[in-house]
Amino acid sequence: MNDRIMAEVQRVNEHTRAMLATYLAWGHKIRVGQVQQWMYNELIDFVNFRMETADTCLQLVDRGKVADALGLCRSLLENYLLFMLMCRGRKYFRLEDRTDLTDGQFKAYVAEQKEQLASQHRAGTTARLAVDTYPRAKRHLMHIFEGLKDEDDAEFVIPVHYFYFSNFRPEVMRLWQGDYFEYVAYEPDTQQVLREHQRDATVVYKHYLSYDALLTCLELNELADRAVIARIEAHYTFLGQFLHPTNDAARNLHESSNYHHGKPAIGMATHYTPAAHLLAALYVCHLVAGLLDEIAHLHENAPQKFIAEPGTEDLRNLTADVPTRYGYLWFLFNDAPLYDKFVHCVSHATDDELAAYGHYSHTPNDRVMFNQHIYDQLTQALNGWNNRRVGTYAPPIP
Repeated sequence: MNDRIMAEVQRVNEHTRAMLATYLAWGHKIRVGQVQQWMYNELIDFVNFRMETADTCLQLVDRGKVADALGLCRSLLENYLLFMLMCRGRKYFRLEDRTDLTDGQFKAYVAEQKEQLASQHRAGTTARLAVDTYPRAKRHLMHIFEGLKDEDDAEFVIPVHYFYFSNFRPEVMRLWQGDYFEYVAYEPDTQQVLREHQRDATVVYKHYLSYDALLTCLELNELADRAVIARIEAHYTFLGQFLHPTNDAARNLHESSNYHHGKPAIGMATHYTPAAHLLAALYVCHLVAGLLDEIAHLHENAPQKFIAEPGTEDLRNLTADVPTRYGYLWFLFNDAPLYDKFVHCVSHATDDELAAYGHYSHTPNDRVMFNQHIYDQLTQALNGWNNRRVGTYAPPIP
């Protein structure tokens, strides 16, 4: 069985490398229109550096450095969430802080604002799309707008995340100039300007670029519903174990993980399990496919004056195979895998429901809950199982 899984690792990695090679070849197939829009160049540049990280992950998996590959996948996942918003985040919001009101007063104020906006919509006197309560801070109101529009083409909207990411500098937000060496001391008025820059950078990070902010903006733009957000949270938390200090995170992915010999070593004397190798390979494959789908979609939907021919067919053929061939890892947007449906039916489906489905594979996706124990779930899914009531589950790797 281990040989079967390691052979699948190679197949998954070959598919990822094929996507990388096709991405490189894609550059010669893009035909730019009559007008150069620099945003497309910069977003390709964004993907280029993510592909470098993906290539590093592949090398780490090849060398058996599974935990390090998973840590880098956490970085890739966060970049993927941001990139979705940079490509398709047409809505943004401005916050209004009304912590000066009581809860009851705030509810009345929200209702008043919604009625006022409805009246403005009827009169055609506002650019606001909607108003709503901000889910991540009490008594804050979101005033929702569409992204920045091209002066000559109202249909072409540039997501604000494109600008926020381009202009954000973490050192401006986190490091106060007075604590570090400068050739010339700043005048008081200059220090005041720097403080304002720091406050502005903090607001942008908190409400647009932090992890929590990305989730809020994905929901606002209808790029992720609550079920997808739950899966993002689970994958983000799991991968974060290999990026931040977490007891036994890497150890638990090894053979004989409970063995402690108490001697210096580079990692552990035992190898990572084949399932751990496969999990890392699957993460890289799904993340590369997601990033490439975003950049392909962006070019396919560009105005012809900017992109005359996107040339994405070969790229799309490869990325479309990922949720089909490797959908036994339940990532963000693929359907519930067969094993998850099997376990759901064993644990929760009534006999009447099973009869209505005809077979556990026909269980509606929205009935199946995501299992947060990602590594254990994949390990179990790689085996075959039988249940007298539900039937037989065949492993995904032949």
